[in-house]
Amino acid sequence: MSTYIELCQDMARDVGIPGTGPSTVTPTPEEEKDIVRYIKDADLDIQRMWFNWDFLWSEATLTPVAGVSTLTSPTDLAQWNTDSVVYNPTAEGWQPLAFVPWLQYREDYKYGTVATGTPEFFSVKPDNVMDIYPTPDSTTALTSEYWATPTELSAAADVSVIPVRFHRIIIARAKIYYAEQNDASEVLSGSIAEFTDLLLKLESDQLPGQRNRRFSLVQDLANYTVVPE
Repeated sequence: MSTYIELCQDMARDVGIPGTGPSTVTPTPEEEKDIVRYIKDADLDIQRMWFNWDFLWSEATLTPVAGVSTLTSPTDLAQWNTDSVVYNPTAEGWQPLAFVPWLQYREDYKYGTVATGTPEFFSVKPDNVMDIYPTPDSTTALTSEYWATPTELSAAADVSVIPVRFHRIIIARAKIYYAEQNDASEVLSGSIAEFTDLLLKLESDQLPGQRNRRFSLVQDLANYTVVPE
């Protein structure tokens, strides 16, 4: 496991900064300040590359208010998984809700008299708030999977949500920033090559339907998707 400060120190050694590197994530020397900033930015940059990284996956229980069609979103919500919304999931009669795109949903279910009862359909409004129809007449819970917003490294002991075995990719991306800022072509070429290789491995491991890309024999053809480069 590499903490924020350890990633900074590893990068400092890689690019040849004298000493052991930053001892704090609020250093005084400008060169060390740059290292700390590059690591933070690189971690966020990688997290933001795909909305549906597995390491950003989460799930929530949503409790409606009777007579209110909108649901309170998780505080860390970035994107809903619209294939996963289930009404009353712990009951024998649990029911998946059907997703309807917002413009169609608005036209079909939001004008005129809006029915109340057991929800059957839902949509996600442009402000990323989930709306269900019919408007619920009880507080029976729903569940949904979602992908969380990227989290920023802050304290020295913070650990990136990127899986530990891929933490080297953060340093590789940060070194690209460093090389571009300092016109270090030899660092840049090596860092781009390393980052590209690690990104392919991270995508194969942490994007749905991609894992077979890194097996010599495809294990599940029904779950095999290649992301175009």
